[in-house]
Amino acid sequence: MINYHQHRSPAFLSGTLREATHFSKHKGGRRACSLAPPLAHGIRCMKNTIRHAFLLLVTSIVLRMAVLNVASGSDFGPPRVIVPAPDQSRYQHLSWPKVIAASDGTIVTAFIAGRKHVNGDGCPAVSLSRDGGESFSSPRILKHFDSSMRYQHGANLALGKATDGALVLMVMAFTDDLRNNIYGWRSEDHGATWARTDTSALGQNRTGSVFGHVFSVPGKGLAVCGHFRKPKGDGVWIAYSKDHGKSWGPPHVITTRKFFEPAFVFASGRLLGLVRENSAHAYHQYISDDLGESWRFHPKVIQGDAAVVHPSPFVVVDPANPGRLLVLQSERSDKREIYLWQADVDTLRWRRRGLLVAQPDAEDFGYPWMTHLGGNDWFVVYYGGEKDGPNSIYGMKITIPSG
Repeated sequence: MINYHQHRSPAFLSGTLREATHFSKHKGGRRACSLAPPLAHGIRCMKNTIRHAFLLLVTSIVLRMAVLNVASGSDFGPPRVIVPAPDQSRYQHLSWPKVIAASDGTIVTAFIAGRKHVNGDGCPAVSLSRDGGESFSSPRILKHFDSSMRYQHGANLALGKATDGALVLMVMAFTDDLRNNIYGWRSEDHGATWARTDTSALGQNRTGSVFGHVFSVPGKGLAVCGHFRKPKGDGVWIAYSKDHGKSWGPPHVITTRKFFEPAFVFASGRLLGLVRENSAHAYHQYISDDLGESWRFHPKVIQGDAAVVHPSPFVVVDPANPGRLLVLQSERSDKREIYLWQADVDTLRWRRRGLLVAQPDAEDFGYPWMTHLGGNDWFVVYYGGEKDGPNSIYGMKITIPSG
């Protein structure tokens, strides 16, 4: 059984609860019964008691169903909005989040704030929680992009932690297929302030998009991955930093096949990651047992409903059990679902663990990411809302038992 931490108080249900209280006090209360003869008094009180119990039962059922219709997770419990869409239309569309727990326990989520999906003048932003995910600060924009600039839109992000404890954030920016760049920052105070880093070896059309984790690889330093874009070409790359993310070396090609949004990690002596194709109906896997000198490809290792889109893979090593890998797999069906998968690092036999989220009312949806809080506890983020309008960042604290 999977445990979860619920945060739910839908305002639209308060009227139902008030009506139940009103009925109890004024239609079935003791004062009304006391005016009737003894027999009638008993019958009337019994009827009112039954009515009251029935209404409370119905109210309880309505409450549960309504919460599930808003944003549900049948195996984990419902998420909640942690960073609401800003009132300003310029930044109302929040999307593509990443999340990490800093060394002091601060939960930092990074995302894009723009006008709409994709070409929406998106800007990289961060929001912090210093109370374990109960509340988050308003979005702080790190760099502005718009249609008047050489690079018009910010998009995919990568986020991680250096071995010196600093947080490292990277974002891609682009103007259609004409040009692209990659920008980076470091925070040495748990997300409070951010300083620019040197990403020149990856920018100016040398790569394209950056995505996923910033993670440590023994003997290599920090690593980050991304996919190539025009005018450079197609494929997936990996790059390294020898100075905790302050500067980055050139990209190394993993594949020239047309894959996107690589989520890679280092686990038990091997580099491994998941990618998607443009149609995105499954996640494919790359493995290297020689620190990236050679790679093995395994197609469709994770697939839910083959008829629907599977955007943005996510994979992570479980710090409480380094032999276990966890994956979040999203599906843009009518149900708008996110599933949890897991596998042992040695065997890589993937199995689906449970349903994390179902949010059928979201037009734009997905890109789940999560960070380890300690023990078996994790914090998950994703986005949901309108494609050409307001979009919020959702979050939830979950517990994933061993097994």
